[in-house]
Amino acid sequence: MCIMIDKKVISVLLILCLTVTAVAVPVGVTVAKTEVKTIVIDPGHGGMDAGVSSAGGVKESDLVLTLSRVLADYLESGGFKVVLTRKNKSALTEGKFIKKTDMQKRLKIIERAKPSLVVSLHLNSFTDKSRRGIQVFYGKEDSKDFAKEMQRVLNDEFNLPDVKRDFSALYADKYLLTESPCSAVIIECGFLSNPIDTQNLLDEKYLHRLAYTIFQGIAVWWDRGE
Repeated sequence: MCIMIDKKVISVLLILCLTVTAVAVPVGVTVAKTEVKTIVIDPGHGGMDAGVSSAGGVKESDLVLTLSRVLADYLESGGFKVVLTRKNKSALTEGKFIKKTDMQKRLKIIERAKPSLVVSLHLNSFTDKSRRGIQVFYGKEDSKDFAKEMQRVLNDEFNLPDVKRDFSALYADKYLLTESPCSAVIIECGFLSNPIDTQNLLDEKYLHRLAYTIFQGIAVWWDRGE
């Protein structure tokens, strides 16, 4: 259900929610605005395309789907309309998996939704198993400022206290980033090649905290009138 709320209410809710555990969903929404912002959440991969996997067989496609559902709940509770490009573990293509076709179908979903933002969720992997952290990518100039703000929020909550590293949002020539009709970012939410990141991502409280932090980044950005 889409609930329309005043920007001031979002600001108050964010301040209140910061004082409690990060798994709390904002409540007490007041209807006031006539416009509802649509956010497309893109859970990366799916079906035969599992993405990267941990040493124990944890699939990127499964974890980002779970994270996307939690993020969608926060956004909808905050008054946003949410569209998921993938709602289950299946791929978007039928029969033989073709990456190009999969990407084109995701883009069509985005174009039909006419969103204000696109957030594509992924997980990383690297040969150096000590590599950790959350990285944000953008593909167009009109997405750069939002990517930088989202990276700042994730740095403050996760990268600086946990990894002791201040990440910068980076440019990436990725199809959804360059072709989306609105601001779009990819968030690589950790490294499945790293045991600590993997353990964290499998923890329900951590996953909720991560989803809530992404929600904060989106809500504060919208509240500024960007």
